[in-house]
Amino acid sequence: MKTILPLILAILCVLLTPAAAAQSCTPGITFGSLIGSVRVGFGDGRLQVDKLYAACLPQPARQSRTNFGYEPDDGGQLAMRVKSADGQLLATYVWYAERIGTIWEMSRYKVVGGYESVKPLTAGDYVLEFAADDRQFQKFAFSVVAMKSDDPYQAAGNRYFIDGAWSEYGNLYFQRNDPQSSFTFTTWVQDRAGRESKRSVPYEIKLVRARTGQVVAEETGSLRLEPRWLAATLYFRPPGDKSSHFKAGEILGEDGVYRIRLAIEGKPYGDYPFTIKGGRIELQGRQVREGTDPQDYITDHISGGRYTSWWLRRELKSP
Repeated sequence: MKTILPLILAILCVLLTPAAAAQSCTPGITFGSLIGSVRVGFGDGRLQVDKLYAACLPQPARQSRTNFGYEPDDGGQLAMRVKSADGQLLATYVWYAERIGTIWEMSRYKVVGGYESVKPLTAGDYVLEFAADDRQFQKFAFSVVAMKSDDPYQAAGNRYFIDGAWSEYGNLYFQRNDPQSSFTFTTWVQDRAGRESKRSVPYEIKLVRARTGQVVAEETGSLRLEPRWLAATLYFRPPGDKSSHFKAGEILGEDGVYRIRLAIEGKPYGDYPFTIKGGRIELQGRQVREGTDPQDYITDHISGGRYTSWWLRRELKSP
């Protein structure tokens, strides 16, 4: 037994190394960072991408001499290709990515051919394709919408908006998945206008038990709208109670279908259904790995994958 124990410990050490852990799951760019970082210029339609985060990337084929495992000039190649809906390659971005704990931080990039080679996007459908050392692992589809400027004080021309996941999803979360924590619901809102603007609008949100139509939690307040997507993080309170937040455990004990209903400026904005079964919120749609193309899978990697948030498909279109 004394001779076997060191061997067992050595095997466990290998299995628990970051490289081995990275191979045990499917690589993906976290959905929240894609929604938070991908946009187009309001005035010129140029694609803009800030910092991204990836989970489960494979060990780079080439080891960098810097802290970046993936590095355009001296390391593995982590590429993001911008393509039109018909497959035409428009630009390639090669990222600097550093492993931080269980996640990869994609902090900056170089553009193949230089940034001047990146052309503004016109109205239409596009896709971002991510590949690690030429092995594609992720797709992120979006569209660009153009609108004529109606600002008399600015040059005439189009104003541009990005669309896709921002108008299709909301996110439900409670801290550390502790039933005694409050629900947090995040969705994305914008004012699709042909001029720069900022305005505050009223909203009303309700959590409804579908079987009975009972409102089990609600809240009212105001949101800021601009001609770009902004995250709106909302909370719930028990009906008639303005002094406390609604706890997740107050509905986890009753299985069934629930709906989050959001109205903005008195008009229905989104209806986001989810199901509780066995005291747990069920994953849905592209967050269910079985039956989902790995390149379309929604990667959600909170606290190294220890906790879950739920991406709820929106059933109503923008008013």
